[in-house]
Amino acid sequence: MPDPVNTELLLRETEILEDLARRAQDDGGATEEVSRELRDRYCRWYEEVLLDLPDELGKRFREQYEGNLAKPRIKQYVREPQKKWLLYNKVPAPLRAHGPWQYPFESCFLDPFQEQKHILTVASRHTQPRDRMTDTLSLLTEISYRLPMAISILHRPIHGRAGLSVDDEYDLQRILHALLTLHFEDVRPEETTPSKAGGSYRIDFLLRREKIAVEAKMMRRSLTPRKVGDQLVRDIFGYDRHEGVEGLFAVIYDPERRIDNPRGFESDLSKRDSSFPVHVVVAQG
Repeated sequence: MPDPVNTELLLRETEILEDLARRAQDDGGATEEVSRELRDRYCRWYEEVLLDLPDELGKRFREQYEGNLAKPRIKQYVREPQKKWLLYNKVPAPLRAHGPWQYPFESCFLDPFQEQKHILTVASRHTQPRDRMTDTLSLLTEISYRLPMAISILHRPIHGRAGLSVDDEYDLQRILHALLTLHFEDVRPEETTPSKAGGSYRIDFLLRREKIAVEAKMMRRSLTPRKVGDQLVRDIFGYDRHEGVEGLFAVIYDPERRIDNPRGFESDLSKRDSSFPVHVVVAQG
């Protein structure tokens, strides 16, 4: 994970790089020294950031640099910021909106650079030590695998009194909430994410200090394994940019063993080597 101090320095460097890049395409006539300094400083910054990024974010970061012939990006800009567009005086005026440059500052540098800054900012939020995240996920896994045993005990009648039944996800959530409060100090039920792509998402539980969202799902006749998988994909999409969430844990209670291959199901949906780890457990009765 990124080092917090180093990340802060890298974020500060972006202000210098943006200023150099803007000056490198100054109509007043940028010097070769400005362009050379931009190339040298950006390349050092780029390589250093990549060393700290996980693979998934690193791929997105590189895409903003590489570009292609149809969509030039930072790589082309820092090499030739002063290169003129040969067809500038030969095309209709409406097509000259981006100016006389082959690689305009706004589209070829500033826009992708802003995305790179965003990626670095996202990575900086994931400075929680990996062993702490791993320990929390391991504890949640242990709790989840014992969940059917706990439910079985609660279901038994005692001294003439009926046991507790678990008929749907709401019953499951109540039991899980009680178990979580035994192990974690700050458990927030029904946390709502900021609106994204037309809607917000409700998290069953948020472990505030650990920054992990916890989802509880219960298999039933109308809920197929495929539907559960689709729901989890939407959950990941919804929680990924929540500032208080750095990982997702999902427990799927399957009392009737509707999932034929539980370990394979877990493996397919879990994402361990990721900037946003997802851990799925199938707890069968």
